[in-house]
Amino acid sequence: MLEKRRAALRIVPAIAFAILVGVVLITGGAQARPASDATDPTAANGPAKIFMPMTTANRPTQWARDSVFGMQMYNDSRPTSQFHHSLMDSGATWLRIAVHWDSVEPNNTSPSTYLWQQADKPLGAAETRGGSGVRVIGTIESAPAWARYDSFKPDGPIKAANIPDFKEFVGALVERFDGDGYLDAPGSPIVNYWEFYNEPDRRLDTTDGRWGNHPAEYAAMLAAVYPVVKNANPNAKVVFGGIAYDFFTDQGGPFIRTFLDDVLAAGAGDHFDVFNFHTYPLFASNWLSANESGSGLYQKSRYIRAKLQAAGLHKPMIITEAGWHSNNPPGLPSSPETQARYVAQLFTQSLAADIDVMTWWMLYDPGEGSADFGLVTRDAEPFRKPAFSAYQTIVNQLTGMDFVRTLPTSETQNGWMEAYQFRDPRTGRSLYVAWLNPIITQATGTLSVAAEEIRTINLYGAVGSVVTDAADGADNGRISVPISGQPVYIEVLR
Repeated sequence: MLEKRRAALRIVPAIAFAILVGVVLITGGAQARPASDATDPTAANGPAKIFMPMTTANRPTQWARDSVFGMQMYNDSRPTSQFHHSLMDSGATWLRIAVHWDSVEPNNTSPSTYLWQQADKPLGAAETRGGSGVRVIGTIESAPAWARYDSFKPDGPIKAANIPDFKEFVGALVERFDGDGYLDAPGSPIVNYWEFYNEPDRRLDTTDGRWGNHPAEYAAMLAAVYPVVKNANPNAKVVFGGIAYDFFTDQGGPFIRTFLDDVLAAGAGDHFDVFNFHTYPLFASNWLSANESGSGLYQKSRYIRAKLQAAGLHKPMIITEAGWHSNNPPGLPSSPETQARYVAQLFTQSLAADIDVMTWWMLYDPGEGSADFGLVTRDAEPFRKPAFSAYQTIVNQLTGMDFVRTLPTSETQNGWMEAYQFRDPRTGRSLYVAWLNPIITQATGTLSVAAEEIRTINLYGAVGSVVTDAADGADNGRISVPISGQPVYIEVLR
């Protein structure tokens, strides 16, 4: 198993290929959940079908019109970081980054002593009242040795006797980053979203073990910190720790399938504001039925949303890890082009699934033998991959756009095609995003769009010529647009 301990990045990307080549290939890949008849879309007989529409009736107004585009970094997001310019130039509105309790409070003293530079450094890119910076989701994790239930598992449960210490730390941290001018970090940066632990559904008795076997304790921890966060900053939101919810223990993986159900049964529903999960295309078969293709993001989000609603919860949903690699490790073929295609696919599907923030894991390559998930390299002067350009392009094309619908197969006339319609509320113009599955397909097709005049923008932002109705040989109020495995943006001009 290609496991990595915290020494390098302080957290291992969940599902994200810390386990890729080893267990997944040995076991033949993740299996579908029992309720699904999922299969590999590339092996299916006949064309795949695509998605049903999702209602947005319960969309909270505080998220409306916000940008969905997020990015993951580690350790340092200040302007002095070698990656800060890439972050700001990407167009990302959101940054997810971890704050480690054990780094800020390594020793249990009375009164408490906090090494605040260990929080100021990762949260350095946070927005200020002056308008600079990005919106930050701060992931609080890593208990100090003196507070751990298991002394070797910093991301596992906290000893009950030290929950008051954790509450004190959380209160001081949230106060420091509320931007109110009282006990603030230098420059009064603002962090209004606080996530509690990364992938807490991982079982404890593994490398980098977490809360998975202790759902009641996780629920109790949320109940303890929720009023503390609100008291320190009434504008702050408590974010459920992003669950992997894939590669379950019954599939040979480290994640507890029942963790979410058990946490909710323990009463956690009143003690978080935003639900949060992770999704990687490697595990799409857990969520796709036999006649579906794609990344599985839409279907997974629909399944989790239904589970929350069954528990009486109508919470905003975000994704704080999703991504794909650009290199070509044995058994997991990819390329810079494939990675770039996934950028467009995952963000488009997130908007269609009513996801409020989608965080690409990650901005720069993790290094240390991991697959190259970064949009830039980790060099002193980072090299921008094609996927970085694809990220900039989708930010430019879809920021501020309203999702309208997923085009049904009856309209696309191609079961392998995914096509989504968006509308610019300022102009009323439509924009379509379309591609063919599977992601590496060499096939081509056409999409007939109701329009008198369109132009296309390719995956990397290159703008095509204006095409008029009659140019395709038929003056019928529709224009046929070539579609391939590379996502394309189709702007309706009139």
